[in-house]
Amino acid sequence: MLRRVPADDMYVVQTVETGKDIRLPAEVPREYAALRSGDPHHAAQWIRVATNDAHLHHLFLSRRPDISIGFKEFRELVPGVSDPGNNLGVVVTHDPDLPPELMEAGAPEFAGWAVRRDGVEPLPIEIEPEVLGLAQLTGKWPIEQLAANSILVVGCGSIGSAAAEALAGYGVGRVELVDPDRFLWHNMLRHTLGPESVGRFKVAAMKDHLAQHWPQQTVVAHRRDVVAEAHYIRPIVDRVDLVLCAADGIAPRRVVSHLSRRARKPAILACVLDNGSIGEVIRLRPTPRFGCLLCLRQQLADQGAMDAEADQELDYGTGRVHQPMTAVPPDLRYVGTFAAKVAIATLLESLHGDHTQQVPGEHAIIGLRPAGDLADPFDLSHAGDVRWSSIPRPRASCPTCSPA
Repeated sequence: MLRRVPADDMYVVQTVETGKDIRLPAEVPREYAALRSGDPHHAAQWIRVATNDAHLHHLFLSRRPDISIGFKEFRELVPGVSDPGNNLGVVVTHDPDLPPELMEAGAPEFAGWAVRRDGVEPLPIEIEPEVLGLAQLTGKWPIEQLAANSILVVGCGSIGSAAAEALAGYGVGRVELVDPDRFLWHNMLRHTLGPESVGRFKVAAMKDHLAQHWPQQTVVAHRRDVVAEAHYIRPIVDRVDLVLCAADGIAPRRVVSHLSRRARKPAILACVLDNGSIGEVIRLRPTPRFGCLLCLRQQLADQGAMDAEADQELDYGTGRVHQPMTAVPPDLRYVGTFAAKVAIATLLESLHGDHTQQVPGEHAIIGLRPAGDLADPFDLSHAGDVRWSSIPRPRASCPTCSPA
């Protein structure tokens, strides 16, 4: 028995007869709302076929739209199919002994058919897989390794929320979120969260959002200010594998740079600059080869480059006259996802020895809406350009890199 959903031109299995007068209901979980609606009175046939050409015909017909086979010919392929009369008959055939070479060619073990007297056409069918979610990538992506890793995300704004979402998609097992602010109306344009979260603290709303979409991940929410409550953040940095900072402003980024360096943990810093015309992703690694955020900024200042930290004090606007919107929402999500990719590549290379995940440098400038009027290295002139460079060694006088 099928349910017909006219709005989506779809049939959903409601009951399966596994033997004479033995009918089993097909339970559809509540979250699959679209699959639980429709008219529940459409009979169909479920026929197990001996291995023959039926499913090979299905493969051939599926690749040649607008072609059908005659009902008489189909009946020879699928004995037992009922005459649909003047109506549409829906048939599902099952060939459990389909040869592997046919399956590799694309022939299905289960095949759907739209049966009419004037011709029979293939129907696409979908069967709920035994495994859903990231586990489907097992063997193709290091699911188990990343499930054992943890990342602290500082700042759950537009870039940070996109980064957190991407980290979940990559399979990071535990993410700890830090942000003291509430989610307000002007955040909504550029944020992963929607109107259901207005008024809530960002970390709590993001935790619920991630739990709904990525239930395999553990999310810990900290409604804390990374600057005023650095003493609280320090032990979190100690227990995670990496820190990703998407917070705005000079002080939070300097605190993250300092705490992660002292904890000997890598940190990824992401932001947009020059009113959203370019993005910037910095990777800080606690080794003698690479300095901290202060060392990088001092080098850039010596070269006459833009004061990127001061630019960080300019927000993206609230949509009001005196604070117009600046950065474009997809650009911010792009930078957040880019930062998450650099974070994952860093973990896979440094902790798991995956040398396919090497990135070209430590400092990336990303063209979003570049005007080409900035000094090197921010002088990109094409959208989509990514310029990588290294960062300087630690300065002898650096308060972060020098011994405590």
